[in-house]
Amino acid sequence: MVRSVRLSFFSTLALSLVSLLSFASAAEVRLAETPALSPDGSRLVFSWRGDLWVVASTGGRARQLTFHPSIDRQPRFSPDGRRLAFVSDRTGSNQIHLMPAGGGEAQQLTFHTEGYALLDWYPDGEQLLVQAQRDHFWRHADRFYRIGTRPRSAETLLFDAAAEAGSLARDGKRIAFVREGTQWWRQGYRGSQAAQLWLFDPSADPASGAPYVPLVQEEAAARDPLWIGDQSLLYVSERSGVFQLWRRELADGSDHQLTEFETGVIWEPTVSADGKVAVFRQGFDLWRLDLTDASAAPQRLRIVVRDDAAQDPIVRRVLSEATDAAFTDDALEIALVAGGDLWVMDTELREPIRVTSTAGPESEPLFTKERDRIVFVAETDGQCDLWQAKRADTNRPWWLNSNFTLERLTDDAAIESSLKLSPDGKTLAYVKGLGQLVLHPLDGSSPPRTLLEGWDTPSYDWAPDGRWIVYARDDDDFNRDVHLIDVAGERPPFNVSRHPDNEGNPVWSPDGRIIAFTGRRDADETDIHFVYLTREQDQIGERDRRLRAAIEKFEKERGAGSASGTGAPSAASPTTPVAEPNAAPATDPAAPAVTPGAATPTDPAGAPAAAEPGNAGAAETPAAATTETRETPKPDQGPEPVKIDFDDLAERIRTVSIPNSSEGRLFWSADSKTLAFTARIDGRAGLYGIRPDEKLEPTLLTELDGSSPRWLPKGNRIAWVVGGTPANFDTGSKKAESYGFSARHDYDRREKFRTAFVLAWREMRDTFYDGTLNHRNWDEVRRRYEPMAAEAIDERALAVVVNLMLGELNGSHLGFSVIGGRGRGGERGDATRSWTETTAHLGVRFDLSHPGPGLKIRDVIIGGPADLERSRLAAGETILAIDGTDVDPAMDLTSLLNGPLDRTIRLKVAAVDGTARDVELRPTTYGAIRSALYDDWVRDNERKVEELSGGRLGYLHIQGMNQPSFLKFERQLYAVGAGKEGLVIDVRENGGGSTADHLLTALTQPVHAMTVPRGGGIGYPQDRKIYATWNKPIIVLCNQNSFSNAEIFSHAIKVLGRGRLVGVTTAGGVISTGGTQILDIGTLRKPFRGWYRITDGEDMELNGAVPDALLWPAPGDWPAGIDTQLETAVRMLEEDVAADRARPRPTPRNASERRAAAAASPAATTPENE
Repeated sequence: MVRSVRLSFFSTLALSLVSLLSFASAAEVRLAETPALSPDGSRLVFSWRGDLWVVASTGGRARQLTFHPSIDRQPRFSPDGRRLAFVSDRTGSNQIHLMPAGGGEAQQLTFHTEGYALLDWYPDGEQLLVQAQRDHFWRHADRFYRIGTRPRSAETLLFDAAAEAGSLARDGKRIAFVREGTQWWRQGYRGSQAAQLWLFDPSADPASGAPYVPLVQEEAAARDPLWIGDQSLLYVSERSGVFQLWRRELADGSDHQLTEFETGVIWEPTVSADGKVAVFRQGFDLWRLDLTDASAAPQRLRIVVRDDAAQDPIVRRVLSEATDAAFTDDALEIALVAGGDLWVMDTELREPIRVTSTAGPESEPLFTKERDRIVFVAETDGQCDLWQAKRADTNRPWWLNSNFTLERLTDDAAIESSLKLSPDGKTLAYVKGLGQLVLHPLDGSSPPRTLLEGWDTPSYDWAPDGRWIVYARDDDDFNRDVHLIDVAGERPPFNVSRHPDNEGNPVWSPDGRIIAFTGRRDADETDIHFVYLTREQDQIGERDRRLRAAIEKFEKERGAGSASGTGAPSAASPTTPVAEPNAAPATDPAAPAVTPGAATPTDPAGAPAAAEPGNAGAAETPAAATTETRETPKPDQGPEPVKIDFDDLAERIRTVSIPNSSEGRLFWSADSKTLAFTARIDGRAGLYGIRPDEKLEPTLLTELDGSSPRWLPKGNRIAWVVGGTPANFDTGSKKAESYGFSARHDYDRREKFRTAFVLAWREMRDTFYDGTLNHRNWDEVRRRYEPMAAEAIDERALAVVVNLMLGELNGSHLGFSVIGGRGRGGERGDATRSWTETTAHLGVRFDLSHPGPGLKIRDVIIGGPADLERSRLAAGETILAIDGTDVDPAMDLTSLLNGPLDRTIRLKVAAVDGTARDVELRPTTYGAIRSALYDDWVRDNERKVEELSGGRLGYLHIQGMNQPSFLKFERQLYAVGAGKEGLVIDVRENGGGSTADHLLTALTQPVHAMTVPRGGGIGYPQDRKIYATWNKPIIVLCNQNSFSNAEIFSHAIKVLGRGRLVGVTTAGGVISTGGTQILDIGTLRKPFRGWYRITDGEDMELNGAVPDALLWPAPGDWPAGIDTQLETAVRMLEEDVAADRARPRPTPRNASERRAAAAASPAATTPENE
C-alpha cells in the first residue's frame, strides 16, 4: 500500500513535471473568443487567431481544429457532442458551416449573402437556431430562424420581432432573447438603452400578452441568457454595479448572484447541456464556474498552444508608400516617413536610409534652413515629443550617411504637433497639447515660450519677417476667425476676419503683402478670401498691377533700369510706379515699418492710428498713381518688415467666389504671385491657382492631388506626396516627377500594438469631454490594459482591449474600429475576384402561411423592382418559377437568387385569377429593401394620424439630424401640415446629427405680427422668414433610440415649452464627437464637447429626455402595425389643439376703422391708437 502510494506520488510528480515542462515551452492563449462547451462539459471549443481550437474545459494544451485564412467563430456542439456548427466568412459573408467535433472537412450549410449568426442547436440535432437580417422591418431587422443541418435548407421565421442573442429551451419551443443594449464593453450605463431579457413562449396564455414575456427590464444591462434545464436561466447583469453572472428561477422569478468580480466585463458565456459547468469571458481570459457547487468561485483557465503555433511577433515587409515627406529647398533630398519611421533619400538613386527605428510613429519632418538637421515629432516610450536628427558626417549629404544622432527637444506629457519653422529658420513654432502655440528657439539661446493659450488647435502661418503669426482657431462658441498676433507678445491678438461663419487655413504671402484664408460667407460654399495688409496695396488698381508686371518683364529681359530711360513715362505720370511714401528708412531696415493706421510689434500702445482726412499717407495716395517698390535689404539685415494698416482691415477683405465649389489647402508660390488651392470646378478636381494681383479667375494647374504641398523657392516646382509617393510638379512645364522607393522594414507587432493602445489611451486623457475621465484613475487603467494590448494576437484582439479600456469611461460616442475589418493579416478572400455574389431581392415579400406550389406574394415594396410598370407584380399573385425553375416555400431560394446583382431575372407569375404570364425583373438588395420599408412605415403612420384625428393633424418623421432630413422636414411642413391644426413630429429611431437648432428655428419662429392682403385672409409673408415655419401645436415622439442630437431636440422641446413628449426616455447619449486614426490600425471616436441643460446645468449625457407619457411597445408591435405611442400622441395633441383653438386671438383692424372708432368715442383716444 505504501509502495502504491509512493508510486502514485512519483507518477503524479512526473506528470506534473512533464506538464510544467510542456507549459514552459508553450505560448499562452489570451483573448480567446466565442467559447462553447460540449454537452457533458468536458471539452471547450473557442476561436483564437481566427481559427477554432479545442481544449479540456479545465484548461491545458489546445489543439487546432480549423486551418483557414478567414475567420471561424461562434462554434456550437451538437446535442450528441459529435458535430460542431460554426460561422465562417470564407465566402465573403458570415455563413453557417458544419464539421466533425474532432476536426475535419467543413461543409457550408447556408448561402444567403446577408449572413447569419449561430445561436443554438435544436434538441433533435437536425436543426439550428440562427439570427439574421432580412426584410421584415426597416430598423432592428434581426430575426430568429430555424434551419436544417443539410445544405441549403429553407429558413423558417420563428416570430416577427427584433431579437438578439437567443437561447433555446430544452423543449425546443421557448426562446430567451435580448432586446435593446449598448456596446458590450461599456461599464456603468444606466438608461433606456440597457439590454433587457425577454422570453418567447408560443404556448403562453394570449391573455397575458403572450407570446412575449418580459424577464428582466432594469436600468442596468441584462444579457446573454442561457438555459440551465427547463426552468432556470443563466445570464449576465450589471445590477450590482459590476457585470456578474446571475441565475434566474422562472418558477418564482428569484435571482441569485453567482460571481463577485470587483471590476470588468463578463460576456460570451456558455453552459454545458447538463447544466453543470459554465465558461465565460472576463477581462482577457476564459473562466470556468462549477454550477453544481453553490460556494464555488470561478477559476481562470490557463490555455496554451505549442510555441510553433504562436505567431512570430516580428513583422517584415517592404515599404513603398510614405505618409509624410519634406524636401530640401533645392529638391535634391527628401526626409520621409514610411512604416512609422523616418528615412532620408535623394531624388535620383532613391534608396531610403533609415534614420529612426521605433515602435511609435514619427511625423511632420522638417529640414532646417541650413539643412543641418531634421526636426520631427516622435512617439517614444509612450510619450509624444519633438526630436531632431543630425547626420554624423556633415560633409556628406544626408542620403550618404548611415549614422545619425537623435536628440530630444521636448520632454513632457503633452502632444506636440503642427510644426512650422520661422522664415529665418531659427525658431520652431508648434502646437502643444490642445491648443497652446509655442515658440522654440532651436539654438537653445532661450527656453520655449508660449505665445498663445487655448483649447483648440490653431491653423497658422508665419509672416515672412518672422515678427507676426496669423492663426485661426475656435472660440468658446465654436466660431473660428482669423487673427494676427505679434511674436514679441506686445499687443493682444487682432481679429482680422470678424465674421460669424467659420474661417481658417490662413497663409501669408512670401512678400508679406497679403493674407489669404478660406471661409464660408455665402450659403454653404467655402470660398477663398484675401486681404492686402496696407491700404496702399488695397487701392492699387488692376492696370497698375499689369503695368508693374510689364515693367518687371521688360527689365528682366533688358536689364535693370531699362524701363526708366528716355521715352519712359515720367515720374510725375499717374501711370508710373513710385516708391512708397512711408517705406522704412534705408538706414534702419530692420526697424518695424510705421504708416498712418499701422501698428507693429514694437508699438507699445498697441492701438492702431486712425487715418484722418487730409493726413498724408498711404490711405490718401491715389490708387492709380502707386505701386509697391521695396528696397532690397542687405544680407545681414534680414527680410523687410511687414507693414499692416489695422484700421478697416476686416472691411478690406476680398472674396473669390467660385460657383459650386469649395476650396481648401491654400499655399503660395515662392514669388507670391500665385495662390494655389484644391477644388472641384466644373466637375474637374485638382490643384488650381489664382493671381490676386492680376487674375482672380481660377486656372487648373494639375489634376494631381497631393498632401503636404509646398512651393519650393527655386523654380516653379511644387513638392508634395501623391498617393504615398514623394513627388514634385513643375507648374511651368506641367511635368510631374515622382520619387518611388522600396525599403525593407521590420517591426515588433507587440510594440506596435502597445503603442496603438497608448495613443488611444492618451487621446482620451487629453480630449474626453469630462476632464475627470469618469473619476477613473486613468494611469491605473493604462497599467491594467497596456500589457494585454502588447499580447493581442491580431488587430481584432487589439480592438477588444482598446474598447474594454474605453468602456471604463461609461460614455456614449466611443469606440475603436479596425480599418477595413483587418484581423488576420489584412484582406480576406481572393483579391482577383472582380465581382461579389449577392442574394437578390425581387421587391416582394411572401405569405409565409402559403403551402405552395409557388410563392404567394404578401405585399409589394413601394419603389422596389416589382413596383415598376415594366415588371409590376401584385399582392395575391403567385410566383411559380424563377429563371425556369419551379419554386415553393420549402426551397432555399439562394440557389436561384444568388449571383451578380446586375442581371435580369425571369419570373413565371400566376395572377389571382390563375392567368399565367412571364415577367422580367431587375432585382435589388436586401439593404435597399429595408430602406424602402422606412418609407412604407412613414406612410402608414401618416395614414394612422389622418384617420385617428379625422384629418385635423399631420405627421412627419425626422430620420436623421442631417441636412437632407432637414430639407425634407421643411418641405413636409407644407406638404403634411397644409390645412392641419397640429403636427406629430417623430424622432424615434433618430440616431442624431447636428440640425436640432435648424429644426427649432423653424418651430419657434417669433410671432410678432400678422398680415392681411386685400381680399385675403390672415397670414404672414413666408419669404420674410429664415425657414418654413410652424407655430401651431406640436407633440414630439421619442424613444430609447433617439440619440445624440435627437435628444438635444427632445430636451429643447421641453425646455422651450414648445410641446409635450410621448414615448420612451431617450438614450442619454449626448456628446459631440470627432475621430482620429490610430497608426494604420484603426479609427478612434473622440467625444470632446459636453451638452448641458440651460435650466439646471445638468449634463445630458446619461440623462435622457423624459416623456410626459412614457410607453414601451411590446416586441413585435411595430412590424405588426401596432403603435400605442403614436395613438397616445394623437390623443394628447388633440387636447393641445383644443386648448389652442380656445385661446383668444385679436381681429385685424384697419387704421381707418381705428380712427372711426376713436371719432365715435373721443374719450377712448390715446397716444397709442392715434
